[in-house]
Amino acid sequence: MKHKRTRARISSQELAQDRAFWRALLMRRISSRGLPAHSAGGYRNRRFALIRNAVWITLYRARFPFPQVGVFLRCAGLAGEAFFTLADHDRIEIEPRLQIAIGPDALLEWGLSHHAGMTDIAGILAASLPWDDRAAEQHIAWMLRAGGAWWNCFSFLAGGSGSERSN
Repeated sequence: MKHKRTRARISSQELAQDRAFWRALLMRRISSRGLPAHSAGGYRNRRFALIRNAVWITLYRARFPFPQVGVFLRCAGLAGEAFFTLADHDRIEIEPRLQIAIGPDALLEWGLSHHAGMTDIAGILAASLPWDDRAAEQHIAWMLRAGGAWWNCFSFLAGGSGSERSN
């Protein structure tokens, strides 16, 4: 007997809005020069790799479990653990810069992850509904500011600008 996986369906209208949001963010990213070209497929999340398959920055926007936007530095595997150790060593210098970038209303989580085998350094901002055009502009501005700060604070630990390591 095969079990069907239950998955929340996204409406075609929501999918179109989601794709438009990420397209607008990527177009604004080009002019901001704060992040390298993304390396993730699809439109739900965007990744910017620092070390292939070990450490990456993810920008995300989620309605569930509560509406939020965020940026993660996600570390996985032995190389990811080593990278997190380097970052943790410089935490006193890095953490205040990240907190300034995300603002006083956002939450900074250092070393936590809800995913097995991973460690995160995350900035999370509650993003109340409705997600209209005005909200999208605010989300994009916050994600570019926060994502740029994450990139600037962590790419040097990868041994340079990090852009040569992008997927």
